[in-house]
Amino acid sequence: MSRLRKKLREEKGSMTIEFLMVFPYYLFFFLLLWQAVASGITVMKAQSAVNEAAKLYAIKEDEGQSKTLAAAEVGNNDIMEYRDLNIYSQPDGSFEAVLDVRHGLVFVPEKWRSKASVEFKHKAIGRVIK
Repeated sequence: MSRLRKKLREEKGSMTIEFLMVFPYYLFFFLLLWQAVASGITVMKAQSAVNEAAKLYAIKEDEGQSKTLAAAEVGNNDIMEYRDLNIYSQPDGSFEAVLDVRHGLVFVPEKWRSKASVEFKHKAIGRVIK
């Protein structure tokens, strides 16, 4: 019986057990960190797309070309999905471009991504150049 007690009191392998207990927390932390990076890139890319579409509208006043440019800038990928671009113009030549995108979570399976996603609206305000 004393041998069993002696084995239980030894600390051999305790570091391995501690590592195995803490590893899921580190894994979860890095998954959250990767999601934050992907979300930041998505927000910057969407804002860039609405800015480019607003520049094109300011020069050409063509909403169709602006929508095509915004869709091309957003691209077609799993993380971000283009929804629509609306341009609200005023009689004085000023306008507001609003881009709707859907941002899917990175580590959610693709079949659930439509339910586990976030809608973003990005705006750009400008004036038509004449």
